[in-house]
Amino acid sequence: MLSLEAKVGAFVLGGLALIATALFLLGDVTLERRYTLYVDFSDVANLAKDAPVKLSGVEVGQVADVQLADGGARVVAAVRRGVDVYNDAVFSIGSTGIIGSKFLQIDQGRRAAGVIPAGSTIRGEDPVSIEKSLTSALGKLDTLLKGFTEQGPRGSLTDNLRDTVANVRDLTASLNDLIATTKPKLESALDRTDEITRKLDDLLAKSNQVMASLAGDKGAVGALLNDEKLKQDVKATVADVREVADTAKDVFGRINQFRVYWNYDWRYEHLVRTSRADIGLFIHPREGRYYYVGGANLANISDAPRGPHADYVQPNKVDALLGWQRGPLDFAFGVIRSGGGARATLTPLRTHPFWGRFSLMAQGFDFGRNRTIAGRRFTHPEYDFGALVKVHKHVSVGGRVEDVQEVPRYQTWAKILFEDQDIAYLFGLATFGAAGTKGRSKK
Repeated sequence: MLSLEAKVGAFVLGGLALIATALFLLGDVTLERRYTLYVDFSDVANLAKDAPVKLSGVEVGQVADVQLADGGARVVAAVRRGVDVYNDAVFSIGSTGIIGSKFLQIDQGRRAAGVIPAGSTIRGEDPVSIEKSLTSALGKLDTLLKGFTEQGPRGSLTDNLRDTVANVRDLTASLNDLIATTKPKLESALDRTDEITRKLDDLLAKSNQVMASLAGDKGAVGALLNDEKLKQDVKATVADVREVADTAKDVFGRINQFRVYWNYDWRYEHLVRTSRADIGLFIHPREGRYYYVGGANLANISDAPRGPHADYVQPNKVDALLGWQRGPLDFAFGVIRSGGGARATLTPLRTHPFWGRFSLMAQGFDFGRNRTIAGRRFTHPEYDFGALVKVHKHVSVGGRVEDVQEVPRYQTWAKILFEDQDIAYLFGLATFGAAGTKGRSKK
C-alpha cells in the first residue's frame, strides 16, 4: 500500500502534467520546425500576431510578431521548414472577406528565380484600405456635386463637366435657332397635310360609291367600264391613293413619337487615380425600343494615370447599341467600346417610390480579346458589373467593377441623363423626309 508521501507526489506530478498539456494546447506552443522571414509594409491593415501565413492559399505558418521598423510596419513570419518561397514571390495582406480576419498572403513565384534564404527581409505590396477608398470616393462625389454651383480650378473634373454642359447648351441653342426658322413652315405643311388627309378621306368615300356603281353595266359609263382592263386600272389607282393616305398618317404620327436623351457617364478609377467619361444619345423611336450612339473612355490631357499601377483601359472608343425595355429589364446589344457585346440593366422594384431608384448593371464585350496592353496579355472577354441609385431625376451615383476576369478595377460612377426635345423634333423631321423620298421613288 502506497504511503501518504507517495500519494501526494503522484498527485503533484499529475497536476503538473495537466498544466503542461493545457499550456501546450492553448498557448502559442508548437513542435513544428520553422524559419523566419521579415516582410516590410507601409501599413499592415490591422494584421495581428498569430495570424495565418498562407502560400497560394495553403496555410504554411504563423505571424510571430508585428513591429514598427523604418517608419513602417514589419511582419515577422514563421514559415514551416521544408516550404520553399521563391525570390519573385509577392507578399501582401489578405482577408477572408470584406470585414473578415486578415492573414499574410504569399503568391508563389517561379522555381527558376531561386529560394528566399531564412532571415531575409522582403518588401510587401501595401494593401488598399477600404476605409480610405470609401473616404476618397465620398470626397470625390462631394466635389462633383459642389462643382455644379462652384467655380473649380482649370483642368479639374468640375471645369471639364461645366465645359461639357456649356457645349451641350450651345448645341441646343443652335438647334433651337434652326427649329425656330423651320417650325412655322413645318406647321403650315402639317396644317396642309391635315387638310389633304381630310380630302383624301372624302375622295376615298366617293371612290367606294363610284366603284359600287361601276360594278354594274348600267349607262354609258358602266358599259365603258365593263371593259375588264379599264376596270382593273381604276381599282389600282384607288388602291394607290389609299396607300398614300395611310403612309401620310403614319409619318406624321411618328414625328411626335421620338424621344431623345443626352447621357453623360463619369467614372473615377481609384487604383490609377484618373477619371473617364462617356457621352452619347439615347434615341427612342417608340415605346420600349431605343438606339444608343456615343463615345466611350474619352481621353483628357489632365486625366493621365497617377500612381504605380498600370492603366489597361483603351481610350477614345465607340458605343452603338440596339436596346429593348420590358418592365424592370433593359437589354441592349451591339458595339461596346469598339467591340461586340451586350448590356443589361435591372431595376427590380421599378414602380416603388424609393426602392425604384436602385438599379443593377452588367455588361460583357470584346469576346475575342487576345492582345497585349501595357505589357500584360489579355485573353478573356471584359465583364463589368455596377450599381446605381438615382439621387435626382437627372443624376444617379454609384460604383462599378470593370474587367473582373482579368484586372478588376473599382470605380466611382456618376450618370447624368436628360431629355432633349429639340433633337427629337429633328429626328421626326428626318423621318418625314425619308418617308417622302420613299414615296417619290415608288413613282
